[in-house]
Amino acid sequence: MKPIRYEKAARAVHSVLSIIFAFVAGGLILLFIGKNPLLLYGQLFVQGIGSSLGIIETIIKTAPLLIVSAGLLVAFSGGLWNLGVEGQFLIGAMLTGWLAPKLVPFLSLPVYFLTLGAAGFIGGMAWALIPALLKARYDFNEIIMTLMMNYVAFNFVTWMVKGPINDRSVVPAQTPLIPMTHRMPMIPFTRIHMGLIIGLILILAIHWVIRHTTIGYQIRVIFANKQAAIHGGMNVSNVIVWSLLISGGFAGLAGVSEVLAIKGLFQGGWNPMYGMTCIPLVFLARLNGCAVIPLACFFSFLAVGGEFVARDQSVPIYFIHLLEGLMLLFFAAGQYLEQRRTGGGRLCVSLHPAIKGDW
Repeated sequence: MKPIRYEKAARAVHSVLSIIFAFVAGGLILLFIGKNPLLLYGQLFVQGIGSSLGIIETIIKTAPLLIVSAGLLVAFSGGLWNLGVEGQFLIGAMLTGWLAPKLVPFLSLPVYFLTLGAAGFIGGMAWALIPALLKARYDFNEIIMTLMMNYVAFNFVTWMVKGPINDRSVVPAQTPLIPMTHRMPMIPFTRIHMGLIIGLILILAIHWVIRHTTIGYQIRVIFANKQAAIHGGMNVSNVIVWSLLISGGFAGLAGVSEVLAIKGLFQGGWNPMYGMTCIPLVFLARLNGCAVIPLACFFSFLAVGGEFVARDQSVPIYFIHLLEGLMLLFFAAGQYLEQRRTGGGRLCVSLHPAIKGDW
């Protein structure tokens, strides 16, 4: 038991050190461009978690990160790189902005929310369908396929919101405004929407499914040894397809949550980049759903504080994304050094935590 606990603690420390080194490297970059990193980081923490507004905004932004991360947990656990989350998210959000105003007069609230959730989920799945089928049937590289589908989605939703689903009564390219009575309800006695509860339930449910069910076992085996899975009689193609489809579906569902709870409409050119945030998040959590929750709060805090810092310190808004990329870079470097130590100097590295186990 002690060696196992030691290894788990070491992995957790590895992830924490990746975050610390990223902040140090980011500080050096700030010094290079003439900014004071202590002042900037100080404001980042004060604005993100040092006020009631910052805390509430941080919690609210955690919801879509949890939902997207739940989907990525499914794909990454099977060794599948779904990098098309941005496009899948936007498809779900666009469908919600288009359908919600049309459904308001006809459906009761429970049916209305279920219909929109299903539409967004199916939309995200549909956008992952082509990469999933090509991966399963021809073993095409899903990294390239899902990334390319992002570009198609960006242009498709832009065309839709400027054309067929545009609200002609206003100048900006957007869908009609969803009435406040048909937005996502709040958690009682708070200003936080129910999307947070949905996100928590989904991430914990996916964590349990991957760890304690037959389908979860099949997903993990396919990553560990695909040929062994085939010889063991598993339907590998089906598992690959459904893993990517479910991952895309959760991204689309996150888009539904964001439109119904925060935006109230879909705007042309809007893209919060939750997918690119969740990729380093899930890896730093080492595919552990329980560890995703605090890390989602942390990344949400970075996003909230980063908006204030970008405005007040004249730092580009994408500096926070730079920090997130540095975290993933240092995490990969740590994995490489660990493999060099345990693998006899083999020159190989994988970001995938399943190679070394998880927390």
